[in-house]
Amino acid sequence: MSHPTDVTRFFEDLDGGVLAERLGVILSHAAAAATDNPKKKAKVTLDLSIENIGSGSQVGVIHKLSFKVPTAHGATAEDHTTETVMYVNQGGEMSLEPKNQLDMIGHHHRKSSQQDKESDQ
Repeated sequence: MSHPTDVTRFFEDLDGGVLAERLGVILSHAAAAATDNPKKKAKVTLDLSIENIGSGSQVGVIHKLSFKVPTAHGATAEDHTTETVMYVNQGGEMSLEPKNQLDMIGHHHRKSSQQDKESDQ
C-alpha cells in the first residue's frame, strides 16, 4: 500500500525551506511583471529530479527553479539548482527524517500519548 508524501511539508523541507521562500518571491515578481507588461507572459518552472543514493533508502531530490519575466524591452531570466537528501519511508513516502527513527535523547515532549500511558503504569 502506498503512503503519499505530505506535499506541504515536502516543499517546506526542500533546501531547508529556502526553495519555498524563493518560489513565493519569484511568483510575486512574475505576477507583477506580467501586470506591468500586459501583452507579455511570465513563466515560472519548478523541475524535480529524484535519484537513488547508494543502496539505502535515501534519494537525492534535485530541484531546479527557473523563471522568465517580461520587461519593457525584452525579458529577464534566471535559474537556480540545489539538492536535498530525503528518506524514503514505507510505501514510498519521502521525508527529511526517517519515520522509524528512534528518539535517542528521550525528550519528554516528544513522547507519544501511548508512551506516556505506558510510563504511567
